[in-house]
Amino acid sequence: MPFEPKGNPEDRLVFADEDKSVKKSGPEHTEKSWKILIVDDEKEVHDITRITLRGYCFENRGLELLSAYTETEVKSVFKSHGDIALVLLDVVMEKEDTGLCLVQYIRKELKNSSVRIVLRTGQPGKAPEQEVITKYDINDYKTKPEFTAQKLFTTVTACLRAYENIKAIEKNNEGLERVIRSSAEVFKNQSFSEFGKNVLFHLFKILHLDMNSGIDCAYLVGMPNSSVVLMAGNGRYQDKIGSLLNESMPQFVIETYQRFENTGGERFFRNDYVGVFKTTEGFGSILYLKGWDRLSSIEKKFIRIYANNIAIGFDNISLAREIINTQKEVILTLGEIVETRSQETAHHVTRVAEVCYLLAKKNEMDEKTCDLLRLATPMHDVGKIGVPEAILNKAGKLTDAEFEIVKNHARTGYEILKKSNRPIMKTAAVVALQHHEKWDGSGYPQGLSGENIHIYGRIAAIADVFDALSHKRCYKNAWDMDQIVDLFGKESGRHFDGRLTEIFLSNIKEFEAINRHFPE
Repeated sequence: MPFEPKGNPEDRLVFADEDKSVKKSGPEHTEKSWKILIVDDEKEVHDITRITLRGYCFENRGLELLSAYTETEVKSVFKSHGDIALVLLDVVMEKEDTGLCLVQYIRKELKNSSVRIVLRTGQPGKAPEQEVITKYDINDYKTKPEFTAQKLFTTVTACLRAYENIKAIEKNNEGLERVIRSSAEVFKNQSFSEFGKNVLFHLFKILHLDMNSGIDCAYLVGMPNSSVVLMAGNGRYQDKIGSLLNESMPQFVIETYQRFENTGGERFFRNDYVGVFKTTEGFGSILYLKGWDRLSSIEKKFIRIYANNIAIGFDNISLAREIINTQKEVILTLGEIVETRSQETAHHVTRVAEVCYLLAKKNEMDEKTCDLLRLATPMHDVGKIGVPEAILNKAGKLTDAEFEIVKNHARTGYEILKKSNRPIMKTAAVVALQHHEKWDGSGYPQGLSGENIHIYGRIAAIADVFDALSHKRCYKNAWDMDQIVDLFGKESGRHFDGRLTEIFLSNIKEFEAINRHFPE
């Protein structure tokens, strides 16, 4: 559903009073002349056409008349001028059908459907009007005797008006395509920190402008029940990123936000645009642009469409983060319930997850993978749900038979988790199955060794043992950190991956800090 600001429509669109001291600067753009190509092998025709159209003006734009006398010259002109609006084209030149061949060249080879083509011929028998109009993509047909000055004026005006409309439609279509593509690119990144930067980057791409074009822009975001912060800006706002609305923006922007804070709305000043966008989830965003008067009406429309799309996109990112946080909470809760059965603290799964994340980061794995590992590892012991509590909580040494039952929890957990195709669950299945494998192949349940053990399993093995040794269990007391460091040193290359162990021990203080942050 498209974004719709709430409230009275008349209250959402406000044009500020113009500064009477500022003089009007004329049209929004200084447009260049219309280009008309005269194609004829008779010089006199060129001269008469130029005389007839002398001083012609349409939509405050004059004419630039180009001439070509042969088929080769026509092709050369089109290569040099991609914005010809009208071709006045003779039919019979080097050959009887040169003009008709050029129509096909323009429409088929150049794929130029916007230029208007008017055939004019002194030999209508060579190119009968009804046949030519039906067969060729031309816009008008005139015999030279009937092509008076008045008819030339009328024909040129009608063709230029049609060309202008076609180019406006093309520009609209192209601009909307850029808005759609740019919106999609912005939405790809789920990081709030990068979101604002991408918003401005793609806004300037839509406008075909450089970020240093002299148009200042700022994008601010406010979470529900929190302050509005400048997330991205260029020009004078580039050094203010991270600052609050009232610290970074002009007073009229602040006042506009206060006016439309609950409903969304826009204000248009002579040289400034302020759009306030409110989403269904309560997020507010502000797009401020200085240099508004330099943009065309179409560009202004694209900006407003784009800003609405971005408001919805921000909502989608927020919802996606909410889903991820909900998944994380469910996973942590499930892991905590399982660990509670064995009388281990609820923080065990949280600490293991944080140790896995930090070790993965120190191992220079990408952020997405590190986050995935942190989300998945709380379920590493989910298979313990199938182990009797009497065995889980036995204070003494387990018998061989009891240990075999405990060992089954790795495969049980894998069987529970492997059925899902979600990345988190697939990662959790690998961790559940392999976190008791050992580098030398003496672990369980598969007896894997070396790099045959997935990197997730090797990281989780270090995290799980570190937490188990660091904290009291029903069958043992917590170890001193010196003892733990000594054991990891001895087991490097035996129980644990030697390279990961070296990384772990080199940063042991940071891993100890996780224990302090999530105490028993």
